[in-house]
Amino acid sequence: MTAFEPSQSRQSVSEARSSRITRRGWLQSVAILPSILSIGCGYSVRPPYNREIRTVYVPIFRSLTFRRDLNLMLTEAVAKEIEKRTPYKVVGTPEGADSTLSGEVVFADKNLLVENPQNLPRQLSADLVVNVRWTDNRQNLSDPKDVGSVTMRETVTFSPEFGDTAMMAYQKACQKMAEQIASMMEEPW
Repeated sequence: MTAFEPSQSRQSVSEARSSRITRRGWLQSVAILPSILSIGCGYSVRPPYNREIRTVYVPIFRSLTFRRDLNLMLTEAVAKEIEKRTPYKVVGTPEGADSTLSGEVVFADKNLLVENPQNLPRQLSADLVVNVRWTDNRQNLSDPKDVGSVTMRETVTFSPEFGDTAMMAYQKACQKMAEQIASMMEEPW
């Protein structure tokens, strides 16, 4: 017998190939398994937005509070957030818009949370409550998409000792509220 026998090397090569194929098959099955399991759960990889709606008209939100320009700040933040996070295009007129997102600022107030020993405010909260209504403007619909009025609330804390102002807090509250409103526009599972 010689140190190198061709029949023995062929056998070890074929064993290596079969183990590679087995390993490859196992890796492929592991990679495919999550997609097979997700089909049964109703999961979809498409964005969770209504494809039939393409444009949204966002009129200036009404304000029932005495805070000046809060409704303008919120309307601007909502329009920017819709453009950024959704496939919808915000249009300037209701004519030709597939849907309308209207709202009103119902409540805006700031409250004292913590005061220092000299009775000066150390930490305050800015509260914002908004009613939002998203209506479908398209004609001849058998299933209207009007979800009715939805009330949303946002609270932001701020500290005047660190240079925070009430206006900065309301800007932050408007931004967070705009994120909530854009999330509301997603279709439910």
